[in-house]
Amino acid sequence: MMQEHLPKDKDPNEVQEWGWTIQEFVTENFWYLLAILVLLGLFFFARHRWNIRNRRKFKN
Repeated sequence: MMQEHLPKDKDPNEVQEWGWTIQEFVTENFWYLLAILVLLGLFFFARHRWNIRNRRKFKN
């Protein structure tokens, strides 16, 4: 996508500067972002359970 000519006297808006908006990014990549959140949740849950299991094991 070709960017429009940006005048020097005013700042570009978000679409002119980046070529997309946050809303477009989220809607187009919703399933990828959801998968990343699920994987992060699983990682932190597994780490939490691992810490609990080892805390009991090495409490002596």
